[in-house]
Amino acid sequence: MSGVALKEVLKEVRLVREKVERLEELVEERLIGWEEPLQDEVKAIKEYMKGKEKGSVKLIPLEGVEKEN
Repeated sequence: MSGVALKEVLKEVRLVREKVERLEELVEERLIGWEEPLQDEVKAIKEYMKGKEKGSVKLIPLEGVEKEN
């Protein structure tokens, strides 16, 4: 692989790493509770809990979900 190609690959890897690190920070903020959940997140959680109590929530493996295009 040429030096130019290696530099481009390295640049892309660094960009991906930065984005992954930011995603990790966001997940930690939400899970640890540094930041309060957004209103739509609270609503979704409440709807899930109600559905779970009624028995209307059905979890399926991700392998069973077809990719939408």
